[in-house]
Amino acid sequence: MTHDDVKDALMSVLSRVQAACGDTLPPLSGSDVPAKVLKHFDSPTWSVATSWLAKKLDVVIPNDVHIFGTLDGKTLLTINQSIDLVLAKHVSKAAVTVAAE
Repeated sequence: MTHDDVKDALMSVLSRVQAACGDTLPPLSGSDVPAKVLKHFDSPTWSVATSWLAKKLDVVIPNDVHIFGTLDGKTLLTINQSIDLVLAKHVSKAAVTVAAE
């Protein structure tokens, strides 16, 4: 999985979140912080967006990974930081299945 794969999937998910709230996705760059530039993108939607992203990428993003901010909630992440975190922390579904057997 590449940076561009995750970026494309993340943009699709952010667009889906905005559409569900009746908005469109504005042009975004890697340095944008979704929680600061998207009207309806806040903590209640982050876990849903993370689940949608994992499903779209066909991976598992562990529950203890907050891809839109730091775990203490004090720092929100840019799109590029979120992408890097997903690349670093995701687990393939095959690995999870084998581990569960």
